[in-house]
Amino acid sequence: MKLIVNLFLSLNLLLIASSVYADVKASLNQSEVFQGDPVMLTIQSDQNNKEQPDLGPLLNNFDLKGTSTSSQINIINGSRSFKKTWSIELQPKFSGEVVIPAITLGNDKTAPLSVTVKKLPPEVAAETSKHIFIESSVEIAGETYVQQQIPYTVKLFYDSSMQTGEVFSPQIENANIRALGNDKKYQVVRAGKKYMVVEKRFVISPEKSGVLHIPPTSVKGRIALSGGDSQQLRKRMDDTDMLNQFFNGFKNDPFFNSPFDEFFSRRSIGPTRPFSVSSEAVDVDVLPVPASFKGSAWLPAEDLIMTDSWSTQPPELKVGEPVTRKLILQVKGLASSQIPEIEIPRPEGMKVYPEQAKTETPNDGNTIYGIQHIDISYIPNNQGKVTIPEINIDWWDIKQKKQQTFTLPEWNLNVAAGAPGSNISLPKDKSTLSDETVPEKPVTEQLESSNGYWDWRILAALILLIIILFAIFNGMRKRYGKFTVSNEHAKEPVPELINIEALKASLLKACKDNDKYVAARLLIKLVKTQWNDQSIQNLGTLAANLNHGSPIIKELDQKLYATGPGDWDGGKLHELVVKGLHKKQYSYQKAPHNGLAPLYPV
Repeated sequence: MKLIVNLFLSLNLLLIASSVYADVKASLNQSEVFQGDPVMLTIQSDQNNKEQPDLGPLLNNFDLKGTSTSSQINIINGSRSFKKTWSIELQPKFSGEVVIPAITLGNDKTAPLSVTVKKLPPEVAAETSKHIFIESSVEIAGETYVQQQIPYTVKLFYDSSMQTGEVFSPQIENANIRALGNDKKYQVVRAGKKYMVVEKRFVISPEKSGVLHIPPTSVKGRIALSGGDSQQLRKRMDDTDMLNQFFNGFKNDPFFNSPFDEFFSRRSIGPTRPFSVSSEAVDVDVLPVPASFKGSAWLPAEDLIMTDSWSTQPPELKVGEPVTRKLILQVKGLASSQIPEIEIPRPEGMKVYPEQAKTETPNDGNTIYGIQHIDISYIPNNQGKVTIPEINIDWWDIKQKKQQTFTLPEWNLNVAAGAPGSNISLPKDKSTLSDETVPEKPVTEQLESSNGYWDWRILAALILLIIILFAIFNGMRKRYGKFTVSNEHAKEPVPELINIEALKASLLKACKDNDKYVAARLLIKLVKTQWNDQSIQNLGTLAANLNHGSPIIKELDQKLYATGPGDWDGGKLHELVVKGLHKKQYSYQKAPHNGLAPLYPV
């Protein structure tokens, strides 16, 4: 009885399996291949639908070389049948028994298959090495530290026998790799035999100390069999046009895609066989940050320099007027992403607004250069002498194996008075408030700092006078309308040296700092420059001519002369400036940006 039950269960399993794989079948063109040989997987379905096979499970063990599809309809004695076929060329990634898992097609699945991948016989591998081989090397002089660049070179040697080839890059753990320049292509003679060479140079940056293992670089493809065609192939190899076409197939960015796309055009010149060659693996000892390094950030480099735009043209400082300083930091042997943020000292008596650094990482074919472009806006608060502190950058000299410090010298400058009215203690009328006349301090603070000359009675009288003048001004504006200036006289040329981007950045920084006095001054200067309209002399005029956001400007106007502390939140003005300040009823043209041209290494 037990035997009958087992037979019944086995029969049911067979029926279930046959029903699962009934409508879709898979087969291979060969069950055994050598390393480098492709295998053809064929999937057939008798269902006429738009479903496509899911080839994702194949990617673990194979590289997909290509796929084609065909359909066939047969009508025999009035009976109609349909067949759809997918042909998939696969390249096994491993040797040994490689499994082709079940492939899903709609609601059906194929049966799993397997292929045996054999290693090339020793005599075949020895013969291949006479035609194709790879050399890889690292160029290290002495100790290597974490994050230090390691030059890595790969050379592919081949003769006319190679028909197709595909390069597989090493996958390096805990390191970044970057290509340098273009491929070098030349010919050499080894043991009396001519070879073509493709040379590629890289830099590898280890992210941790210890042993850095660089796996082999391998090339797989097909090589022509020895025979009567060899002389014809050698003759073709010497042809310049063929050589250029051959090299043009080599990919420009090999180590960033693995496996690489084919870089050799397929050629059918006589019979071929598969080949696979690899370079030697390389191990590098990577040291940690040395205990003798005392800098705040680790910077292992061949050289480091910072240039200052003020060196060629020192600025003329005036109270309340922003000036832009352009610094360019160049680090030889590091990518820009490896350079930490540089600390910029803040001088006393000045507002400092550094912009987000712009970075790039060019190379000269031998090494990389990390470059940072740093723009800083300075706004003096007081007249007199000011010292811009020196900038110090600690770094590790990998050539001399010691810490170095690069110093950008300090600047001792004189700050002149701003435009007339820039430092007045109190404007006569709020309507005359301009970018040069916004007080540096609240009125109450200026009165308290005048050695007791002003008492509370005079303060109260002045405040009352301001209120009266403000009421008179508002009454006249309501009665007679807005005060307008003829466009013919209002438009004046915009100074060519105004850096709008730096001005805008300084204004946004003042908004973030909730500094209403600096924000008011910079806002009027920015609008006058962007609109090319010198009639905008105060916040009241600006609010009247602004297409959107007038309440925000009026609020700032009121906060400037509040009797109390008058705390101001610059968030609304920040948002308004980011969206754009647009003039009511007529358009404007933004002034050109005349900043210094960027510098690049030679």
